[in-house]
Amino acid sequence: MSFLLRVYVRLVAADWQGGLVMLMLSLNSTLSIFILILLGCLLSFAGLMRRGADEILSDYVFYVALPVEIFLTTLKSDYTPGVDINAYVQAYGLGIFILWVLIFIIYRIYLKKSLVEVGLNFIAIGQTNTAFLAVPVFILLLGDSALVVPIIIFQSVVLTSVAIFVMETSSFSKAGSSGAFLKRALLVVFKNPLIISALTGSLISQIKLSHMIDTDFFIIESMEMIADTAAPIALIALGASFYAGRVASTMKNDCNEIVLGVLIKNFLHPAISFVVGQYFLGLSGLLLFALILISAMPSPKNTFIFAQTYGVSVQKFNLILLATTGVSFFVVNVAGYFFLPDVV
Repeated sequence: MSFLLRVYVRLVAADWQGGLVMLMLSLNSTLSIFILILLGCLLSFAGLMRRGADEILSDYVFYVALPVEIFLTTLKSDYTPGVDINAYVQAYGLGIFILWVLIFIIYRIYLKKSLVEVGLNFIAIGQTNTAFLAVPVFILLLGDSALVVPIIIFQSVVLTSVAIFVMETSSFSKAGSSGAFLKRALLVVFKNPLIISALTGSLISQIKLSHMIDTDFFIIESMEMIADTAAPIALIALGASFYAGRVASTMKNDCNEIVLGVLIKNFLHPAISFVVGQYFLGLSGLLLFALILISAMPSPKNTFIFAQTYGVSVQKFNLILLATTGVSFFVVNVAGYFFLPDVV
């Protein structure tokens, strides 16, 4: 009821000027993000980027720029008093649990999909694009990506491992399958440079070594220069990968499933997060907005890698990634219009 009242106050009786200012702020930030995605797509379409250039840029971002950016963020992170990070992560985790139960019911029970496809949908529409989109969005809207870091760790360590477990259950009857799963899950965790950099930065921050590091030291300055390239190159690489993964018009059979994925990822996930965050965990202000914002992010970019590995339609999951990215522009700005005034 309070949400409906909030909508009424904003749209009918409220301060239109303040709302428009927040909307323009949100649009100004998100438009620059999606223009860079479009630029990457256009560069690839015009042939100004060689084939495979999106993979090279993505590798640079994933293995160099983003780990440095996350390391510096966690090293310097200093949450304001009253910000309960544990409640924020718990709200995200509870929202994901509810979302995954619904995904299992829809895809396994109703659509009769295999456990491999159910596990892939746990990743594609049950997780968020943290590294390549959430980081730039949070930096532009909130000033830094500190609130993205715990979600990156939670997704990579917990959610991806569970999704792999679901996809691997069909092979558990084979000898050594349990050991193979554990090995695969551990490799996913420990080969992820984002997790390593986040844990390293957090450790140094906790033992107060960060106070011994001179921020004007040339190594730190060099790292900051590298970190500054993470967001723009990530967005250009994301746009280039869309064109590189273009699909033919033969996807009509998967159209309904793609639309369903967009509805779940872009609309149902943020709605669940809002209800869980505000009414179950009592979040408000910055943390509630960050929770809705992270939930409104599109599908993870690595979905197509798992689709290739498990022999499931790569084209379908590329289209889900593309569609959820486009729709997220609308959802992020709506979230900014309603919730950003409570933050700034």
